[in-house]
Amino acid sequence: MSDYLPEEVVLEILHRLPVKSLIRFRCVSKSWNSLITTPAFINSHLTRSHSLLSNSNKLIVRHCLDKPYVEHYKLIDDSNDSFDQIQNIELPLTSRRIQHFRLIGSANGLFSLFEQERFILWNPSIRKFITLPKPCITVKAHGRLTCRPAFGFDPRTNDYKVVRIAFPSEEAKPPLIEAYSLNEDSWKLTSASFPLGIGFSDWHRPAASLGGAVHFAVYDKDNHSPLILSFDLGDEVFRLMSLPNCAFSWSNIQTSVIGGSLSLLFYDDRFVANKCCAIWVMKEYGVVDSWTKLLTVDFNKEIIGVLCLQKNGNILVEAKLPSDWELSSYDPKSQHVKSLGICGRPHYFHVDNFVENLVLLDKPNDAVSKRGACRKRKCRLTSNKEICQLQEAKHLLQEILQHASVYELQLDIIHQQQTIIHQQEAILLPLQEAILHDGRALQLQEALLYELETILQQQTEKIATLISQIEIMETAESKLVFLIQRLKGQAEVETMLQQKTEKMTSLKSQLEKMDTIKSKLVSLIQQFKGQAGEMFSGVGDQSSTQVQQRSSSAGQEM
Repeated sequence: MSDYLPEEVVLEILHRLPVKSLIRFRCVSKSWNSLITTPAFINSHLTRSHSLLSNSNKLIVRHCLDKPYVEHYKLIDDSNDSFDQIQNIELPLTSRRIQHFRLIGSANGLFSLFEQERFILWNPSIRKFITLPKPCITVKAHGRLTCRPAFGFDPRTNDYKVVRIAFPSEEAKPPLIEAYSLNEDSWKLTSASFPLGIGFSDWHRPAASLGGAVHFAVYDKDNHSPLILSFDLGDEVFRLMSLPNCAFSWSNIQTSVIGGSLSLLFYDDRFVANKCCAIWVMKEYGVVDSWTKLLTVDFNKEIIGVLCLQKNGNILVEAKLPSDWELSSYDPKSQHVKSLGICGRPHYFHVDNFVENLVLLDKPNDAVSKRGACRKRKCRLTSNKEICQLQEAKHLLQEILQHASVYELQLDIIHQQQTIIHQQEAILLPLQEAILHDGRALQLQEALLYELETILQQQTEKIATLISQIEIMETAESKLVFLIQRLKGQAEVETMLQQKTEKMTSLKSQLEKMDTIKSKLVSLIQQFKGQAGEMFSGVGDQSSTQVQQRSSSAGQEM
């Protein structure tokens, strides 16, 4: 059990899960396994399944194949005309003495089968069966017997019961009635008195289970009028019910349940050329005047039995087609028979509404209770085949022991997963508390989650844009590197130009200095010329001219 969720919340969650998930969740922890396998949880889960039954479109079909003799159970989708097969379930058990088990009846998705004094309860939902204890009434103790069994569900005690009406070979002796209770896991003789002068007309057909009672088609031995005999599973008493006022043969009547109401199938085979089956429904249970004729199925050479009413108004029938006996759909309007592709042995087809349930989950497979057993059964080998099976089982056990370490490792992994689950529960605790205190918080969280998803999407788009920009920047960077490399070459040229410029500047500065010196020299010469003119009048002009020529030559040389 979770340390963070209240037990009632966990129960509510588990009740909403399908059977397949609940079977898997038993491995989560010991507390969950104990919870899911308790009778209280099994019953409450069944109650919820019943509340959803009106919206269910699933049917379960039983059909038996010959050679090999195998029983198959198919889940069918009855929501459309295609009649799709959802799942095929095979009974992991075969009859020891006859080709196929006889069907006693079905209730809430649970099937009851038998062969002589061996009784089986089979739950296809969880693929589990149990063998019931040996009955109290046996051939060894009471002599030769003719038995009429029935199977039903008592909603007052949430108990499944198998009823056995045993007629001794001596007609003077009254019939014995015993009942098996799944809750008590034992048989017991009842004090019920079987009505006098009543005989069964449906020995080999399942009795209809409805409202905590099982219903048989019987007749009055004095006037041969047909009747319905019910046996209350809680009070353990018999009651007779009258049939609608119509002329039908007492010898071919079958009880059924159609649309949640007690129904009768009247097979009129008095005229070979015009066989039919009239379907009558008791609209109000126990009220004779509420019997209403639903419809009539006109038989042809193909149809031999009526099984169930479909949601689309067609009728599931058992028909003989050219290839084999098959489950077929009969359209009352067109009287057309359509094969549904499910073959089987004649008179062994059975169709019922599928109800998911956990019944028998708390019991081991093929567990024989010791309460009803008078002595221990001795196991003995009867054939080489059983010896081979035991040897195979021995080898399998050895392999299991060899791989025990692997299983222990898997167990450790499961424990680690449980720890992770607890950590995740701790993370989700604030949200769970908000949901428990205010139902509207869930909507707020969903809105916030939607906003977060929107923000995440925007951020994703931004990241994509940034990645694109980064790619552009990387391209620009490569171009910049190329330009820098080119600029490095230009820088060297500029350096050389700068050096030459500096040299030219230096030369220019020197020239300017020489011009200055020249100017000064010219000025000195002019001063010297003035002084010399005074001293040498004639000669001075020549000397001055020579001096100027020399100065000019010196200036040009410089």
